[in-house]
Amino acid sequence: MAALERRAQILFTSDQYAELERLARRNGQSVGSIIREAVDERLARPRSAKLAALDRLLASTAGRSEEDPGDWETIKAGFERSYLDGIG
Repeated sequence: MAALERRAQILFTSDQYAELERLARRNGQSVGSIIREAVDERLARPRSAKLAALDRLLASTAGRSEEDPGDWETIKAGFERSYLDGIG
């Protein structure tokens, strides 16, 4: 784990903080570490969505020749759906 260098002040509702404390106790972690994990997951989401789209692109072209790349509009619509699902 990288050294912790920056501090942020975050305000939660009483219910949110109580749930964070319960989750932290249940997992033997601090509230701060639970929040850092959530931030890491959120920051990784766009990259993983892009990698998944690339995997689908490569899989969709497997076995196709350069002369028959497939229907672009269908492929494009699939990418757009994947992108929108990934950012939601």
